[in-house]
Amino acid sequence: MEGEPVQTAASTVPEDATELLGELRAGLAQVLEELRGTHERAASRERVIERLHEDNQRLRAGERQLVLRPVLVDLQRLRNELLREAAVAANDPALPGEAVEKLLVSFAHSVEQALERGGVLVVRPAVGDAFDPAQHRAVRVVRAADGEDGTVAAVVTDGYRDVVT
Repeated sequence: MEGEPVQTAASTVPEDATELLGELRAGLAQVLEELRGTHERAASRERVIERLHEDNQRLRAGERQLVLRPVLVDLQRLRNELLREAAVAANDPALPGEAVEKLLVSFAHSVEQALERGGVLVVRPAVGDAFDPAQHRAVRVVRAADGEDGTVAAVVTDGYRDVVT
């Protein structure tokens, strides 16, 4: 038995099984390489997404300023008008109450125009209109004298509706 070759476990495996194992190893190596590539692409996409998010946040901040700018300008004009008219009224002791009322209503119209330019409409329900919970806010509920339920009994103040959103 000295002259006989020693058989090992590897030599007992059939040749086609060795080929199959080689193919499996090669296939596994290919899958691992593809996974590495996929991981690198995913990491690259994450970096792009983060950069785009940062850019988006900067653009939104600038957009807010662009949107607010006309309103701020209108409010500045209104302030200047109020100060100018207050100075005129202070120097005119004979200014009747009716003139002051008209003056204040004209300022309210100036503010209303500023709001409309900003996409906000004034909502003015009338007494007797049908109550719409989507547009009106109930302050309290009162019993209808004429039996007409679900209507506006009194208007406390105007409301506002954003026509953009």
